[in-house]
Amino acid sequence: MPWKTEHRERSFAQTFAFAGLLAASWLLWMPAALADLSELEGDSGHQTQTTDTPSTPPAQPIDDGLSCPGDSPCIETATQLTLRVLPRPFSNIYQEPVADGGAIVQANPPAFRPLYAFERRDIDLREGAEPRGWYRVGRTRTQADGWMQAKDVFEWRQALLVSFTHPGDPIEGRHPVLMFKDRETLQAIVDDMDMAASAQALYDEIDRGGTPEAVISLEPKRFVDITTNFYMLPILQWSQTQIDGDDVRLLQLASAVPGARGADTLQTPEYREQAQTGRDTADQGIEDIAVDIVFVIDTTRSMQPFIDMTRDAVAKMARNFSERTQDRFRFGLVTYRDSLEAVPELDYLTRNHTPTLVTAERLAEILDTDAKATRVGSLGYDEDVFAGVDAALRQSPWREKSIKFVILIGDASSHLKGDAHNSTRKDETDLRREYDDANVHLLAIHLQNPKAAEDFPRALQQFGTLARIRGNPSQQALEQVDTSQDDAYRQLVDRVTTSINTELERTLAAKAPAAPMSPGAATPPTVPGTSPTEAPEVLDSVSGIWQAALIEYIGQSANPPKDIVAWSLDRDLINPADRALEVRVLVTREQLSSLAQALDSVMQALMRAEVTQAQFLESLQSVSGQAMKRPDDLAQAQRLADTGLLPAFIQSLPYRSDVLALTDEMFASMTAEQRAQLEWSILAKLEQYRAINDQVDAWFRLNDTDADSDMVYPLHIDYLP
Repeated sequence: MPWKTEHRERSFAQTFAFAGLLAASWLLWMPAALADLSELEGDSGHQTQTTDTPSTPPAQPIDDGLSCPGDSPCIETATQLTLRVLPRPFSNIYQEPVADGGAIVQANPPAFRPLYAFERRDIDLREGAEPRGWYRVGRTRTQADGWMQAKDVFEWRQALLVSFTHPGDPIEGRHPVLMFKDRETLQAIVDDMDMAASAQALYDEIDRGGTPEAVISLEPKRFVDITTNFYMLPILQWSQTQIDGDDVRLLQLASAVPGARGADTLQTPEYREQAQTGRDTADQGIEDIAVDIVFVIDTTRSMQPFIDMTRDAVAKMARNFSERTQDRFRFGLVTYRDSLEAVPELDYLTRNHTPTLVTAERLAEILDTDAKATRVGSLGYDEDVFAGVDAALRQSPWREKSIKFVILIGDASSHLKGDAHNSTRKDETDLRREYDDANVHLLAIHLQNPKAAEDFPRALQQFGTLARIRGNPSQQALEQVDTSQDDAYRQLVDRVTTSINTELERTLAAKAPAAPMSPGAATPPTVPGTSPTEAPEVLDSVSGIWQAALIEYIGQSANPPKDIVAWSLDRDLINPADRALEVRVLVTREQLSSLAQALDSVMQALMRAEVTQAQFLESLQSVSGQAMKRPDDLAQAQRLADTGLLPAFIQSLPYRSDVLALTDEMFASMTAEQRAQLEWSILAKLEQYRAINDQVDAWFRLNDTDADSDMVYPLHIDYLP
């Protein structure tokens, strides 16, 4: 989504716009009308335009769309979202709206930990830096605890967060995000003709043990994954400029970690030490490392020789385990074919052969006895590859603390999104995003029969996207095999399994003395062209996914900074093409459910319009009119966004959506293929929402006292319709 090119600064007292990197926002820190977030992404060139607004926001009226009944939290009338406030560090909650030291209900409540606002009394925001007035606040929706001064809190009307991206490997990956005291210093670095050198000087000073005056803190070098180690980086203000044709944003962020408190700065020895620990530096936890590998194999009729060779490679891998590695591996197997609606004789679409992960020896037995290729041909050359990839992610009993890999083996492309035989309703991009959120890494082996060369481009696009290496998106864990070359696949799959075992051995060897091979173990296989005494050569594809997975594993011991307010760039200061921060939106289960229900109605309307030849909005009225609070809105609507069908909170998100913009004219002009793509895209979103809702461990409490219904999930912006 393009960002406007003017350089400007915004506070949350002003209209707030943010698309692309900050493409969705429910977060307002000052009373404000929400504008088009498409103003937050970039062009480039180190040219900063001169239009700039003062950092102090203009006066705001008291009547700003809030309803405060008193006995329950304030509600923003436009979105129906409850109003929360975030306490500043070292603030107080008072019994009455009077700053009386003898009437403090709670001193120093956890900084930036959301509280519900029940009442706003005498709020005056004309002095942006020193707002006046009081908020009656509480930790739960049902009871207020006391009063806080307006100068001690930020209003939080909407739940926009940024999170750190996967940093990639230590050599080629991005640099940690630096957190500056003020915008001016950060802006000066961005405007410097040698921006990289200016930034590198700061990193060098920190590495030498110094503390640059302008830098408050920094992101840990190890990866802090928001989906497993929840933290909050809400935005207070932002300023936009350009670097080399790309819009970038300077963001004022607050940082908070639920359940923890105390400012984490470069002046804090404990935080500095853990933040400076290398992203590939393992602690004692590495001794508990485990590896789960699930094979996803095509079992259509051309595949039996490759199934047999995979069996042999797994058996060989088991023989080469050392005492140190043999108990750490567990394996799974998912096989796939094609649509049973098209060819019922195929027997199954997908099959999970390992409801419990098994040893390598047991997997070899399963490959020998159960995973047999069918003798029945499919309808066409392409198959339902995505069904197998999706089943491996959803149905595999992954161990909680394991490194997780999928090895995809197939000779044909998958049915496209929108194809009636694509059972998942997803494409490779949807699945890759879900794999990233689940910390599962995929290596793809594309078997290339020269007779099917016309299918290669589509298959390579799909397999390559699925095999994209997290943190290094330009790299893919993709291997290609010419099936006309004798033994080519046997050598490759043998190298894949050997490489994974070698990587685990090397990782463990970095923390412990070498362990002997198990009794009777075979000599580790060698790579063609090397002597038997040389260490096995590790495939680049295996090395890439191992490094990405290991960085995630090691990052479990890292902690994000907390209880500070600072300015940061949303890109790597040295390599600005690398994105350092990405947008997520906090949703409750109720909000996710209401969004799913609305999209289901849209889906029904699309299908009804297709069958009856009616206009889309007319069909939507037939499907949903009686269930709506204000059915007249639907009758008068020109776009889906105007119908009032979608939850109020989604209407406030400043991102661009083809679904929300849908009109009768747009629908009528669509080809059959375009309509199918739209329908399947919505169905894919619905499946993603269902999967997220079912992930028990993925939901977080912002406060310990929050009810289950108030738990939140940091939804990636790309999951929105």
